[in-house]
Amino acid sequence: MRRTPMWTQRFSTLIAAAAALACAHGVATSNTQAYRAPVVRMTNIAPGVALETLDWGGTGPPLVFLAGLGNTAHVFDDFAPRFTDRFHVIGITRRGFGASSGALPANDLDTLVADVLGAIDSLGLGRIVLVGHSIAGEEITRFAEVDSARCAGLVYLDAAYDRSDVATIAQSQPQTPPPNVSAADFVSLASVRAFHEDVVGVREPESEIRATTRFDSHDRYLGDVTPDSLEARVTSGARVARYDRSHCPALGIFAGADSIADVVPYFTELDSTGRAKGEALTRFVASYVAESRARFLRFPQNEAVVIPGNHFIFLQRPREVEEAMRAFLFSDRRSGPIRSARF
Repeated sequence: MRRTPMWTQRFSTLIAAAAALACAHGVATSNTQAYRAPVVRMTNIAPGVALETLDWGGTGPPLVFLAGLGNTAHVFDDFAPRFTDRFHVIGITRRGFGASSGALPANDLDTLVADVLGAIDSLGLGRIVLVGHSIAGEEITRFAEVDSARCAGLVYLDAAYDRSDVATIAQSQPQTPPPNVSAADFVSLASVRAFHEDVVGVREPESEIRATTRFDSHDRYLGDVTPDSLEARVTSGARVARYDRSHCPALGIFAGADSIADVVPYFTELDSTGRAKGEALTRFVASYVAESRARFLRFPQNEAVVIPGNHFIFLQRPREVEEAMRAFLFSDRRSGPIRSARF
């Protein structure tokens, strides 16, 4: 199957859920609208490296989305167009994933940040607001550190986690049984999409399934676009970002696990022993996220909200996530660089 099970991915990339909803304030009018197909371009960054960039349109300051591990920018196809009323909305697929080509060197974090800079330069973008999901949190943090002049703001979509102790976390977290997998789960586009929904707990855009999975002309499953070995290389690379060195205004949106279903979406297929392990993992997640949120709020440029749901909170609770982002981006309290640079 294309992705590692959800609980493994969450803690191998130090992403988790949290426990309560923080109320947004000063929210600008929502731009909820039907799906808008992006303009897709391939941008040459270096010899042998071409990145897929998505342009959902809109006018205003650039709002740039980066996907989590295993995903492409198409995972935002249903969410990103909500912001085209006030922003020029862009997505970038990291090298080696989806349609983007290129090998990943050992020092992957700095390489991927340089790729982002190359892509936005090629698009003629100046200062940007970066929105990162999951493991992309480290990329947007490092971006703010190495090129603070280009950073107008950061939004972490369940992504504001410190991976410096990832080995310890991986060893200490409770383990739950993997989901049941059968050949019928990988027959067609519909079955693959349904399987992902059962395992991840949200319905991904069809465009994302097509970007990460190969099908024939009759939509029969042929295999995955990105090999597991490349995903493993991303998680094992030099990816420790220094959150204390980023001075860009930032919003951390943490996913709050209300129940075991938010951490182990397929828990109904587990036996009593498996469910007990899932409940233990849910408690572990809540504790870890509370610590991470407190660490994130130690820095005065950071704000945080917690929205009940799972790791793919922007797909599960798009309205709430949009409102939280708009409250941050348009806050009357913010007279610093994030507001003055863009509005």
